[in-house]
Amino acid sequence: MSGRMITIGLPVYNGQKFLQAAIDSHLSQSYGDFDLVISDNGSTDATEEICRRYAAQDDRISYLRSPVNRGILWNHRRVLEGLGEATPYFRWAGADDVLEPGLLAAMVEVLRSRPEVEAVMPATKNIDEAGAIIRSMERTLNLESAVPYERARQILLANYQHVIAYGLLRAPSLRRMRTGPDYIGWDPVFIWELALRGRIFQLEQLALLRRFHPGSISRVKTAREMRKWVEPDARAGMNFPHWTWAYERARALLATSLPSREKLRISLLLLRATSWQRKDLARDVIQAVRRGLGLSDEYTF
Repeated sequence: MSGRMITIGLPVYNGQKFLQAAIDSHLSQSYGDFDLVISDNGSTDATEEICRRYAAQDDRISYLRSPVNRGILWNHRRVLEGLGEATPYFRWAGADDVLEPGLLAAMVEVLRSRPEVEAVMPATKNIDEAGAIIRSMERTLNLESAVPYERARQILLANYQHVIAYGLLRAPSLRRMRTGPDYIGWDPVFIWELALRGRIFQLEQLALLRRFHPGSISRVKTAREMRKWVEPDARAGMNFPHWTWAYERARALLATSLPSREKLRISLLLLRATSWQRKDLARDVIQAVRRGLGLSDEYTF
């Protein structure tokens, strides 16, 4: 890497329809001290041509290509591999999402001026295929408390879109975290661990425009489709996502350096929150049995 302030990792697979808009929204930012690492997961459309053209035009862009599709999780991990030890900040980027002008500059300013903040979440608006705003997301989280218990409580009780990975993260903190793109639905556990480790600031203006369209992963409904997107080489079998998330939240809590008393308080909170999800936990088990009997392949979240 070049030693620039931000490394941006953009995983993509067959993203020709929206990829140029995603790249252009980065290149037009007022803050330009970044490296954009694009990892192509064996695309079969014009993605490779688009990426190579941009990489030839701008030395901030590097292009990596896998000969086969190895899934979203692998691709999200891959863009982390070139993260230099001296790089202060990192963010993942969606291949169909767009940054509003000035968003990078606003996020960098927060992390520069507020050392107690671990990460910055952008404001969020949802857009359709044509780029029209279909919803402006209300702010539902406040993770600026100095008390880890209060931040943990917010994460467990509030409803929110999982966009923290698409905000701006302190790279040294990211390297210390145990949670990453290693299993389906890793992002809610990621923000949980991040909130345990420090404060998170959410911008009220300057948004990440998240594109919702028929080909997005948000439309995936079956376990077979999910495996195709996330881990194409994974063996079919039973799946217990809510059990996985509860387990991983507990592991992330134990891995922090919080005082024992604070860990105990948060553990009791997590236990209560998990008990509130008993219907989802039971549905995981029921659906796994139905899938094993060939009765249904519906996913449980």
